[in-house]
Amino acid sequence: MFSIAALTVLFISSSCKKCDAGNENVSTGEIIQGAIIYPDHGFLTLEFDSYLFNENTSHTGVFEVSFDGGLTKVAVDYSQYSVMGNPMTVNCEASFVRDVTRDNINNLVTYNVTATTCNSCKERRTVENYVLVNKIPDGAYTLQFLNQEIVK
Repeated sequence: MFSIAALTVLFISSSCKKCDAGNENVSTGEIIQGAIIYPDHGFLTLEFDSYLFNENTSHTGVFEVSFDGGLTKVAVDYSQYSVMGNPMTVNCEASFVRDVTRDNINNLVTYNVTATTCNSCKERRTVENYVLVNKIPDGAYTLQFLNQEIVK
Protein backbone atom coordinates (compact mmCIF):
# COMPACT_ATOMS: atom_id res chain seq x y z
CA MET A 1 0.00 0.00 0.00
CA PHE A 2 2.79 2.42 0.93
CA SER A 3 4.65 1.63 -2.30
CA ILE A 4 1.57 2.36 -4.40
CA ALA A 5 1.17 5.76 -2.71
CA ALA A 6 4.87 6.51 -3.13
CA LEU A 7 4.74 5.53 -6.81
CA THR A 8 1.66 7.70 -7.33
CA VAL A 9 3.38 10.73 -5.77
CA LEU A 10 6.52 10.06 -7.80
CA PHE A 11 4.52 9.72 -11.03
CA ILE A 12 2.52 12.89 -10.41
CA SER A 13 5.57 14.96 -9.49
CA SER A 14 7.60 13.75 -12.47
CA SER A 15 4.77 14.16 -14.97
CA CYS A 16 3.87 17.66 -13.77
CA LYS A 17 6.00 20.00 -15.84
CA LYS A 18 6.73 23.31 -14.12
CA CYS A 19 7.24 26.26 -16.41
CA ASP A 20 10.47 28.22 -16.15
CA ALA A 21 10.32 31.61 -17.85
CA GLY A 22 13.90 32.24 -16.85
CA ASN A 23 14.96 34.59 -14.13
CA GLU A 24 17.56 36.69 -15.87
CA ASN A 25 16.85 39.74 -17.99
CA VAL A 26 19.28 40.49 -20.82
CA SER A 27 20.09 43.87 -22.38
CA THR A 28 22.01 44.03 -25.65
CA GLY A 29 23.00 46.38 -28.42
CA GLU A 30 23.05 50.12 -27.69
CA ILE A 31 21.68 49.75 -24.14
CA ILE A 32 24.00 51.13 -21.44
CA GLN A 33 24.90 48.08 -19.37
CA GLY A 34 24.24 48.29 -15.65
CA ALA A 35 22.04 51.40 -15.86
CA ILE A 36 18.74 51.12 -13.99
CA ILE A 37 16.02 53.64 -14.84
CA TYR A 38 13.67 54.81 -12.09
CA PRO A 39 10.51 56.70 -13.13
CA ASP A 40 8.91 58.93 -10.50
CA HIS A 41 5.57 57.14 -10.94
CA GLY A 42 4.15 54.20 -12.85
CA PHE A 43 2.86 53.89 -16.39
CA LEU A 44 4.50 57.00 -17.81
CA THR A 45 4.38 55.56 -21.31
CA LEU A 46 0.60 56.03 -21.26
CA GLU A 47 1.14 59.79 -20.88
CA PHE A 48 3.38 60.36 -23.91
CA ASP A 49 3.11 60.13 -27.69
CA SER A 50 6.67 58.85 -27.99
CA TYR A 51 8.72 56.31 -26.11
CA LEU A 52 11.93 58.32 -26.59
CA PHE A 53 12.67 60.70 -23.73
CA ASN A 54 15.15 63.54 -24.32
CA GLU A 55 15.70 67.01 -22.90
CA ASN A 56 12.95 68.36 -25.16
CA THR A 57 10.36 65.88 -23.89
CA SER A 58 7.88 67.28 -21.42
CA HIS A 59 8.43 65.92 -17.93
CA THR A 60 12.16 65.20 -18.42
CA GLY A 61 12.59 65.25 -14.65
CA VAL A 62 10.49 62.13 -14.18
CA PHE A 63 13.48 59.78 -14.53
CA GLU A 64 16.48 59.03 -12.38
CA VAL A 65 19.25 56.57 -13.24
CA SER A 66 21.52 54.40 -11.14
CA PHE A 67 24.84 53.05 -12.32
CA ASP A 68 25.63 51.19 -9.08
CA GLY A 69 22.78 48.70 -8.74
CA GLY A 70 20.37 51.17 -7.17
CA LEU A 71 22.53 52.41 -4.30
CA THR A 72 22.53 55.97 -5.64
CA LYS A 73 20.20 57.65 -8.11
CA VAL A 74 20.92 60.76 -10.16
CA ALA A 75 19.02 62.78 -12.74
CA VAL A 76 19.47 61.56 -16.31
CA ASP A 77 22.08 63.62 -18.18
CA TYR A 78 20.16 64.24 -21.40
CA SER A 79 23.22 65.85 -23.01
CA GLN A 80 24.73 62.32 -23.13
CA TYR A 81 21.80 59.92 -22.87
CA SER A 82 18.23 59.20 -23.91
CA VAL A 83 15.69 57.03 -22.15
CA MET A 84 13.62 54.64 -24.23
CA GLY A 85 10.52 52.72 -23.19
CA ASN A 86 8.80 49.85 -24.95
CA PRO A 87 5.71 48.93 -22.90
CA MET A 88 3.98 45.60 -23.10
CA THR A 89 1.49 43.62 -21.05
CA VAL A 90 2.63 40.07 -20.31
CA ASN A 91 1.87 37.09 -18.11
CA CYS A 92 2.97 37.64 -14.50
CA GLU A 93 6.07 35.40 -14.58
CA ALA A 94 8.42 36.72 -17.26
CA SER A 95 11.99 37.27 -18.34
CA PHE A 96 13.01 39.86 -20.92
CA VAL A 97 15.55 40.28 -23.68
CA ARG A 98 15.83 43.97 -24.53
CA ASP A 99 17.81 45.07 -27.58
CA VAL A 100 18.36 48.50 -29.11
CA THR A 101 20.09 48.78 -32.49
CA ARG A 102 21.09 51.93 -34.33
CA ASP A 103 21.37 51.88 -38.12
CA ASN A 104 23.20 55.10 -39.03
CA ILE A 105 23.01 54.44 -42.78
CA ASN A 106 19.19 54.27 -42.78
CA ASN A 107 18.74 56.60 -39.77
CA LEU A 108 16.76 53.94 -37.91
CA VAL A 109 16.77 53.01 -34.21
CA THR A 110 14.96 49.80 -33.32
CA TYR A 111 14.04 48.81 -29.78
CA ASN A 112 12.97 45.17 -29.65
CA VAL A 113 11.74 43.40 -26.50
CA THR A 114 11.15 39.66 -26.31
CA ALA A 115 9.38 38.42 -23.18
CA THR A 116 9.34 34.74 -22.26
CA THR A 117 6.37 33.97 -20.02
CA CYS A 118 4.56 31.00 -18.52
CA ASN A 119 1.07 30.04 -19.60
CA SER A 120 0.41 28.80 -16.06
CA CYS A 121 0.69 32.36 -14.73
CA LYS A 122 -2.54 33.94 -16.00
CA GLU A 123 -2.36 37.30 -14.24
CA ARG A 124 -1.24 40.02 -16.65
CA ARG A 125 1.03 42.96 -15.79
CA THR A 126 2.34 45.94 -17.70
CA VAL A 127 6.10 46.42 -17.94
CA GLU A 128 7.39 49.67 -19.46
CA ASN A 129 10.88 48.34 -20.31
CA TYR A 130 12.86 51.53 -19.74
CA VAL A 131 16.48 51.50 -20.90
CA LEU A 132 19.26 54.08 -21.10
CA VAL A 133 21.04 54.57 -24.43
CA ASN A 134 23.56 57.01 -25.83
CA LYS A 135 21.80 60.16 -26.93
CA ILE A 136 19.42 59.88 -29.86
CA PRO A 137 18.80 63.42 -31.14
CA ASP A 138 15.15 64.37 -31.63
CA GLY A 139 14.08 63.87 -35.24
CA ALA A 140 17.44 62.47 -36.38
CA TYR A 141 16.24 58.84 -36.57
CA THR A 142 13.10 56.96 -37.37
CA LEU A 143 12.14 54.99 -34.28
CA GLN A 144 10.80 51.46 -34.42
CA PHE A 145 9.41 49.67 -31.35
CA LEU A 146 8.86 45.92 -31.62
CA ASN A 147 7.89 43.40 -28.99
CA GLN A 148 6.78 39.81 -28.74
CA GLU A 149 5.71 37.46 -25.98
CA ILE A 150 6.78 33.82 -26.11
CA VAL A 151 4.47 31.76 -23.90
CA LYS A 152 5.77 28.46 -22.57
